Formats: sequence, structure tokens, C-alpha cells
Amino acid sequence: MENKKLQETVSSLILNRGSFEEAEQLLLDYVKENPTDVDGWAKLVMLETLAPIEDYERATEYLNTAIIYHKDNQLFHVLRYYFTEWFLGGLDEELVNTAFELKSTFTGEVSSMLSYILARHFQNKDMNKFESFLKKSIQECSMHVTNYTDLGRHYLSKGDKEEGIALIREGLLNVKVIYNDTNMDFDSLDIVRFVNEMITGVFMTEDIYRSLEKLV
Repeated sequence: MENKKLQETVSSLILNRGSFEEAEQLLLDYVKENPTDVDGWAKLVMLETLAPIEDYERATEYLNTAIIYHKDNQLFHVLRYYFTEWFLGGLDEELVNTAFELKSTFTGEVSSMLSYILARHFQNKDMNKFESFLKKSIQECSMHVTNYTDLGRHYLSKGDKEEGIALIREGLLNVKVIYNDTNMDFDSLDIVRFVNEMITGVFMTEDIYRSLEKLV
């Protein structure tokens, strides 16, 4: 953020479990006056994901406004689809179609994230598309985790143990950070951390990592 003093104030409010409402209002006032500060918008959106707020509808509303000023910010678009699919009832046909359009303009890694989100969208609707989009996600970026592990678990569920184990092992090799009691001190408003934890899976908790290890 351009306003470092405000950033410190907001971080202190969150770290000390102070008033989240105050932190939200400070950030909201800031981005209204400084709509070109992309990090200000990112922190406002991330704040909405934290307990006890966890208001993904409002986070998506902020993303929609942020995209007006930062239409080329690819992570904003990715999070919009992620929030909608995971927390707001799922993608509708219009959003699925726009996701296809965006994929053709995004970089391989970000396109891979959209393929992963589309895979999860089709998981309970069309298993062939679910599998196809996971494979596409891996083709677009071989350095993520969730695309491999979800596809691996899918193969295990079909009885293809050898292929399933191989995919999960390959995915686990891409893990960069395993959270435990010694390294939980991170910036909770860091949008890149959130994406790497919740979408790509290259950051994960020790419990999740161990549960995947047990599958192989």
C-alpha cells in the first residue's frame, strides 16, 4: 500500500484481534480515495475472508469494483470465480463462459488456476469434464499441487491405484510451504499467500500434507 502508516494500523488491528470493523472501514475509505492502489483493494478483499467476518459475498462485491480500476489484475478475476464457486452457490453459465474467454488471455499459471476452478465446478455435474479440466490445469502449469492431488484422488476412487498414487506424489513435490507451529506468522492480508493456500495448494497445513502422504 502507498499509505504505509495506514497499513501498519490495519495490520495491528488484525494482529491484536482488535476491531475488524474499524480495519475494514479504514481500508474502504482508503480505496475510495485511492482507487488505483491495487494493494489497497487486495487487502480489503482479503480482510473479508478472515474470521469472524468471512463475508465472501461482500468480498466479491469489492472485487467487482476493484476490477473496474484494475481490469488487468489476473488474481482479482481468479478470486472472483473462486469465491463464487466455493462460497456463493457456484458459477452460473455466464460466468463459466467468461472464464473460458479469460483463459485465452491469461498466462499459463493463471489459466491453470481457472481450469482448476472449472474442474471443481463440473465435479458434481460432469465427471468427464472434471477430469479433463484437471488434466488441462496440469498441462498449463506443472508447478501446482491441487490439480495433481485432486486428479490423483479421482483415479484412486476409480480403482486406478498406480496412476492415482503417481499423481499425488508428483503434486506433493510441488509443495513450497508446510504450515506448523513454527511458521504460522504470515501476513493474513497477502493475496498471493491466500491464492497459494486455497487454490494452487503450494502452501498447505501440516495436517493436510500428512493426510495426502497417507494416500501414497
